[in-house]
Amino acid sequence: MLYGNNYYKGAYFHAMDRGYQPLSDDANVMAPIEPMDGEPQLSGLTPSQIGIPTPPMQNQLEALQAKIRQGASRVELGFTGRGKGSMGQGSTTPEMYGMEERRDIKELAEWNKVILTTHASIGVGNLSGLTEGGFNEMAREQALNEIKRAVDFAADVTQGGAIVVHTGEFQRPLYDNYPEFMLNPAEAHLLEGERKKAVFHIVDDRTGQIIPIRTDQPVPLPVWKTNESGKYLFDEKGEKIPETEVDPATGRERYKMELREWDYFVRETEKWNSENPDKTKRTPELQYQIEQVDLQRLQYAGMSSFYGGIERAKQQKETLDRVKKALQFYQNLEKNLPVEEQWKIMFHHEPQLRGILPASPSQLPSEVLTEHKKQIEADLQRMIFAEVAYTQQAEQIKYTQQHLMPIRDYAIKKTADTIARAGLFAMQKSEQMRTKEPLFIAPENIFPETYGSHPHELRDMVLESRKSMASYLKVKGYDDQHAKELAEQHIKATFDVGHGYTWRKYFIGDADKSIAENDKAFKKWLLDEVEKLAKDKILGHVHISDNFGYEDEHVDPGMGRAPIKEFIERVRKHGAITSVTVEPAHQDYRAMLSGWRHFGSSIYGLARPYGDTWADVWRGYFGRTAPPYFLYGEAAPDPEHWVVWSGTRLE
Repeated sequence: MLYGNNYYKGAYFHAMDRGYQPLSDDANVMAPIEPMDGEPQLSGLTPSQIGIPTPPMQNQLEALQAKIRQGASRVELGFTGRGKGSMGQGSTTPEMYGMEERRDIKELAEWNKVILTTHASIGVGNLSGLTEGGFNEMAREQALNEIKRAVDFAADVTQGGAIVVHTGEFQRPLYDNYPEFMLNPAEAHLLEGERKKAVFHIVDDRTGQIIPIRTDQPVPLPVWKTNESGKYLFDEKGEKIPETEVDPATGRERYKMELREWDYFVRETEKWNSENPDKTKRTPELQYQIEQVDLQRLQYAGMSSFYGGIERAKQQKETLDRVKKALQFYQNLEKNLPVEEQWKIMFHHEPQLRGILPASPSQLPSEVLTEHKKQIEADLQRMIFAEVAYTQQAEQIKYTQQHLMPIRDYAIKKTADTIARAGLFAMQKSEQMRTKEPLFIAPENIFPETYGSHPHELRDMVLESRKSMASYLKVKGYDDQHAKELAEQHIKATFDVGHGYTWRKYFIGDADKSIAENDKAFKKWLLDEVEKLAKDKILGHVHISDNFGYEDEHVDPGMGRAPIKEFIERVRKHGAITSVTVEPAHQDYRAMLSGWRHFGSSIYGLARPYGDTWADVWRGYFGRTAPPYFLYGEAAPDPEHWVVWSGTRLE
């Protein structure tokens, strides 16, 4: 194993040999080098097990040719665009490649013994249908179609394997969800500050509308009456009873209000969940919104009651009937009374009407009653319409309360359904094209700020997707066990160790420990979580890149701080993977060389009159016009059979 620019001399040892280092000027005096403290032994991955992706914005046939010339044995093809592609703009899509180009890609890979995998367009941001305007089923369907395009392409050009799909389902507060990233007790005040700034989201599952809930905005709420055990008291209509108090300014009785902080909703959530074990559990943000809208429901219910209800409407109708009868009587009387005699029954001569109708001595009773009838009819109509409208509003809010849910519960169902349907398509294409290995949808952990990046989230996403796919298969007639097996074959996770390591910036650790100790604690957490995924058969594909724990910068493997070797050892121990894909940034093929170097493959070369370093080979890989003087990994002849006529071995 080589660290730094150690020099090697002579024909038997070379700069890229992994097991030795020079101890003197004598080229033949070498000694084994021990692993650094805490570092695992070599992972033993060969170049045939270390892949590299093509630049997704380029022509994939040409990019594959370049990777083959660079010596890649595994290549991941990818795309950047959505909808109609444009090579000129670097917006590539799978459908840009016709059948002849697909055939050429497949044959080129087969002739050169290169194994291909596929990465669906990075233009697919999430699988739940989340947009700026909320969740949208059309957007989700478009994302699914983009994945299907990649599956269709993969079925034509590969022998099976992963179709990697990015996940970034929604944002959620970090510290409230994952206690391993909470601050230590000495910095609890900082944690409290973070929690007060958190924004949660809930969703109306009928419309996909997102409602943000801020934890730093206290709200005034009524104080409800409780019994001695602290349970709320209810009136005969099933409504909570508000407490009253005396207003010190006016001396009048009023309903008591208190300004409620976020902790109040946390306590109310725990209380409600314990008192309603058979109902769907609530979260504090859901409790917050339910209490807010419930006050609106009570307002509308109160307005409905203000208009008297059905009983008052009945009374008004009875009054209207009496007025109609009186009107009919006076209309008949007036018809049979000569005009010159009608003054006798003017309003002021009719004592039975006075005190009931407004004074209007110049009008006939029929005229007064007609106006009164119209007024009663209008009042009755307003009363009925207002009561119906307010009752409808109250019922609508009550119905809305039943359709509110935390964003995670809503999004994970949509995401799982998208992946499940993509998995079904991958299964069908695998059968149709008779691929050597099953095609499988491989959702990838992305960045800590979005759901799907935490190992627990990735696990839940895969398990829920498998459950959803199995349900679809059982409807088609598959038995339960077979449906589960097929779902496991066609839905597996991709874990990117570089993405995983960017959680380091949120891992505060123990203030009493050193940075190195906290680094070690974080790496242990990450590796333990990954091993659980591997052990439980969640993983099917891995990406390798390195960084320093802040952003996904894709530095060369071994040049950052991500525990790449340990990661490989953990997942290989459970048979989760047999190969890796090293993702480059600006360095292109040098990332693959770094992968070869980091994972311990040896290079054997001819004697040189001077010492060689890794940098000599690095720069000479494509930088010199002279023939290479080294043979690498599987390309090197077998030393047991490479002998001269005398039987002497050559190296």
